[in-house]
Amino acid sequence: MSILLILVVLTVVSVGSKQLVLAQQPHVVPLKKLSRLSMDKRYETVSGDPTKAGMPFVIRIHAEAGYIIMPHTHPEDENIVMVKGSWALGMGDRFSRGTLEPMEVGDFGFASKKMAHFGFSKTDTIIQVHGVGPFITQWVVPMYELTDEGVLLKISAGDAGHPAPTIPEGCFALKLGAPVRGSYGERVVVAAQCTPGQLTQYRVERADGERFWTQRDELNTP
Repeated sequence: MSILLILVVLTVVSVGSKQLVLAQQPHVVPLKKLSRLSMDKRYETVSGDPTKAGMPFVIRIHAEAGYIIMPHTHPEDENIVMVKGSWALGMGDRFSRGTLEPMEVGDFGFASKKMAHFGFSKTDTIIQVHGVGPFITQWVVPMYELTDEGVLLKISAGDAGHPAPTIPEGCFALKLGAPVRGSYGERVVVAAQCTPGQLTQYRVERADGERFWTQRDELNTP
């Protein structure tokens, strides 16, 4: 064996050994603080790649108080651990508060692949989800979202959306910037989501920047 070949082999072994050592080192990912997150920043990848088939992954999902995750499915099993706040999990293809099961910090929830389910954030929450990819959130009923760019139609949580050709009747009684009052004081509507035939929920903001989600019947207009 030539000296050059020996050097190449030693280099490859050295690099491989270093990569193995790095892979075996402890890896800590602290919880991030929930603060005025835009809707496309609520998902945080902790480990792996949730977009790749067969790849183990861990993600964290941040949600503001009052937010309802409408009925949806995943192509693979979903394992849920509550890490911050108070949440609730329900099964079925239509949102129903009566079927929600409460989840507190440390509790575990499970939704098998292709099973329709939904969730509700009683407070600002962070749930940690692990499983095997691909992790795709497909809405049972396509969702309409009211944004600064107009009304967008989305078929999945990761869908950037496209302009809705029509807006279902009764979806958005309140527009962006509308002043509202509720049990939490005076607020302004900053976003909204509508699942036709089920509900519309509004993201409202207080003067100090605090945000939460609520429904039309819980709000009064001046």
